[in-house]
Amino acid sequence: MRMNIGSIITEKRKEKKITQQALADFVGVSKASVSKWETGKTYPDITLLPLLAAYFDISIDVLFDYEPQLSKKEIQSIYAALKHSFETKPAEEVLATIRSFIRRYYSCYPFILQMGLLLMNHLDLLPGENQEEKVQRYIKEAKELFVHVRLNAKEPELIDQSFKLEAYSLLILKDADQVLAILGEYVPGIFPVESLIAGAFQLKGEKPRALETFQSALFQYVVVIMSLLTNYLQLLIGNPEKFAETAVKGNKIAEAFDLSHLHPVALMNFQLSCAFGYGQMKQEAAALSTLESFTEILESTTFPVKLHGDDYFDQVEDWFTNLDIGNQMPRDSVWVKTSFVDAVLDNPLFLNFEQKGEIQKINERLKKQKKAGNENG
Repeated sequence: MRMNIGSIITEKRKEKKITQQALADFVGVSKASVSKWETGKTYPDITLLPLLAAYFDISIDVLFDYEPQLSKKEIQSIYAALKHSFETKPAEEVLATIRSFIRRYYSCYPFILQMGLLLMNHLDLLPGENQEEKVQRYIKEAKELFVHVRLNAKEPELIDQSFKLEAYSLLILKDADQVLAILGEYVPGIFPVESLIAGAFQLKGEKPRALETFQSALFQYVVVIMSLLTNYLQLLIGNPEKFAETAVKGNKIAEAFDLSHLHPVALMNFQLSCAFGYGQMKQEAAALSTLESFTEILESTTFPVKLHGDDYFDQVEDWFTNLDIGNQMPRDSVWVKTSFVDAVLDNPLFLNFEQKGEIQKINERLKKQKKAGNENG
């Protein structure tokens, strides 16, 4: 899709012979916002599109100068706008906008995959009576989107992604047999295609691209390993020695790659898994120590968190740019921070600790972070 919305707004505004200020007053934004729309510096909030279209008496497709496909940058922009709208708009309105975009770009398969993920990642913020009802409604809706991509896309990578995401949705729906039917019962051997891609760049004499390929792969593997360890810990609750060994190994990886700065969200997820496990095993000292570290990292992390490199991963910025949703995290800042804090506050696992003063101090620090996050959001 060509994002010509700015030029369309300019054209239609001049046809109606109104000023930028008059349009701004009608929509409820500043004149500067309208100016930025028209120059292409920013786009209108997703939820303002129906209002603008109605004002100019045109369809949203005309407003967008519609084409059925979206570029990566456009997918990133729409995903970011929809994600942010959960903080500013009623959930029913956001859901209606998401579904409108799905209908409009039903043949843009990379976009449809991301909309399925958007529904899954924001399940708790969507309309519904309770969590179970939301799971049944929206995970099934997301699954149908993944199936649509699997059955219609031509690109092998998209088909592979849709298979895995379909299996993920089935797991959430507790359909274990279907998950195994799709993925098989044994982990397939890993064939490191990034080594082949890097090798091809080396043959072409493009060493910087080879370095970028290896770094982007390493970055992903580090985050994936931390995610695997996070989930693995929960299976080790009945094996304290193996649990402690796994926690040590995870913390060493985190320290080696400076995850507190490189990817604090992955590290905090791991720390919470450690803290919950220690709490369940009544290892109070270890749980408190982990919660203290978790709280320190939460306090030092700037939200919203964006993917970035560092002195070691110094060749990954272009790779981030080419991801379907760029360097943004799947969920927005306020909700990520709030979910981390709520996982600890008033958690029965920790409230029964003998060192009630220590857990109370941690809770107070976390409440301050939650308040600050809500005010900034």
